[in-house]
Amino acid sequence: MEFTVRGIRVRETTSTHSKDLAIKAERARRRGIECAVNGIPLARKPKRFVDAFLKWLDDNDVHWSDKYVAIQHGSMKHLGPSFKAKLLSEVSAAEISKYQKKRKKEGASNRTVNIEIATLRMILKANKLWSAIVDEVRLLPEREDVGRAPEHEEAARLLKACFESNQPSLYPAVVIYCNTGVRSAELRCARWSQVNFAKCEFQVGKAKTANGDGRVIPLNIIAMDAFTGWRARWPDAKPTDFIFPSEKLYFKGKGSAMVGVMSSHELDRTKPFGSWKRAWITAKKRAGVECRLHDLRHYFLTNLAESEVSDSTILALAGHLSRKMLERYSHIRAKAKREAIESMERRSKSPV
Repeated sequence: MEFTVRGIRVRETTSTHSKDLAIKAERARRRGIECAVNGIPLARKPKRFVDAFLKWLDDNDVHWSDKYVAIQHGSMKHLGPSFKAKLLSEVSAAEISKYQKKRKKEGASNRTVNIEIATLRMILKANKLWSAIVDEVRLLPEREDVGRAPEHEEAARLLKACFESNQPSLYPAVVIYCNTGVRSAELRCARWSQVNFAKCEFQVGKAKTANGDGRVIPLNIIAMDAFTGWRARWPDAKPTDFIFPSEKLYFKGKGSAMVGVMSSHELDRTKPFGSWKRAWITAKKRAGVECRLHDLRHYFLTNLAESEVSDSTILALAGHLSRKMLERYSHIRAKAKREAIESMERRSKSPV
């Protein structure tokens, strides 16, 4: 092929012996160059949504954590039935709205649906198609009052129920959550090398945010006792072993099921414990308290705020807080100060 575009001579092989194919190749090449020099984007080849998802995942998963990749696969599990057979160009704001209504009828929370739409949005953005519908897409409203700090009396009942749980790791884990404010995964995936028994410190490993990575949390006596007591169960544990290793439990021995004595099997110290979800739900019911495991982090931070520590101290121990959450704890601190002053005023008043 040989032609000239804006004074630039193009002379290339068509890589074919067919005249018809050579003519088509020259036309396609010339059109591509002319569109490029005039800033006109070429028409994109139609792409199915499922193919776009796989390509997007393959391009990005090397930069993501395993948990984040799992979240995207979880979103695709629900997005698939509605979108996988569609072309990307067919994904409209109306189709997204229809999907949101369908998921709500299935009982999904607004937060879950928004996470799934976020996955859809990122795929469309990667293919330069999101901007065309962004003004028409509306995310579902999310509750902002989900998290709450248990009252001290509720926390005491929870701890008692966890102590009586058939899952032996639940009680020390909950004690540590209440006294360090670490997130669930920060403790569940921690190793013994992160606990400094000499300095009474716990160093967080991989955190949810960069600000939380590697932060050091001083341990009070209660948290230290929980770590020490749990460590005694694993006398030969290595620094690289997980604090809460993967294991399965079963009742062994006559009458053991009646008193809740369980034995461990299939222990793998190179893998972290899976989840306390089932044991936690049972303990909550026994205690008569409704809260999430993550609310123990709110409990810790609320106690800090009521102790009148500075915002910088709360941030250092928490690793990351949104401005809205920090304002909540600042409000708690102000309320605690006012209650202290009013309490002093009541005590100082002389009887009339």
